[in-house]
Amino acid sequence: MEVAPGVHRIEGVNGSNAVLLAGEQMALVDTGIAGNGDAIVSYIKEMGRSPRDLEWILVTHFHFDHSGSAREVKELTDAKVVAHTAETEPGPDGTRMLIKGNEGEQPPFWYRWVNGWGRGANRRERQQVEFHETVVDQTVDEGDVIPALGGIQIIHSPGHTPGSVSPLLKTETGCVLFLGDSVLNNVNRLSRPLMWDRSKRRELDSSLRALRELEADVAMFGHGPPLTEEVMNAVRGLTDRPYDLPTWRIALKNYQTLRRWRKRVQQPGHWEGGAAPTPEQEA
Repeated sequence: MEVAPGVHRIEGVNGSNAVLLAGEQMALVDTGIAGNGDAIVSYIKEMGRSPRDLEWILVTHFHFDHSGSAREVKELTDAKVVAHTAETEPGPDGTRMLIKGNEGEQPPFWYRWVNGWGRGANRRERQQVEFHETVVDQTVDEGDVIPALGGIQIIHSPGHTPGSVSPLLKTETGCVLFLGDSVLNNVNRLSRPLMWDRSKRRELDSSLRALRELEADVAMFGHGPPLTEEVMNAVRGLTDRPYDLPTWRIALKNYQTLRRWRKRVQQPGHWEGGAAPTPEQEA
């Protein structure tokens, strides 16, 4: 699906959204979970392009639902995997490797204990995920530009992870802002990801406030559909409501959301089309 000229949200991708930037030089923003390589390559071929035309695989952050197919797509296209330096760790022979992991945060112990998480009949088996060894060919930082489709400017937006980025694509027809998991689009409203660490919530809000002066015509999210109207008013509205809340208020406010999410992730299968796999938070 072409969201803006040259900007394609690839359908049939499991996990996060995967967005193809199809100019003379092509780039892919995020890849979803493992196993999406064929769907991504098929989309490129359906456009009449060669998979070898893909130059860059830009990962907004290291979490598995965004980076899971990065190595697979690289092997199919020979594209370079690109990530912020803070999303990498030292590898063999001086290489940089993408950090392996998923969301990684759980509710506080007292909250899990009160709700019986992990006790007796309520204990659940977590789905086993194989984290691939993914070599990062190019690291980026604030202000760097990837020369695809007019230029993708890297904006460092720490908070959700230390090296989360919010790439800004500038084209002749307008600007597209990629928000990764720093902002979720829940169709009827935008929200920030549920984060238990108060210092990380403060850091995320600081990053989002730094975006307030930008102008963008389209916003793309790791989870949820694109936003094409009143984009920056909606993004600015998030930081009008501070996220610096005590953890007990976060837990109390999101009690029912967490129960629904817990029930959902116990079910087999994967989420498709970028639907949010984590609890939503509106602060």
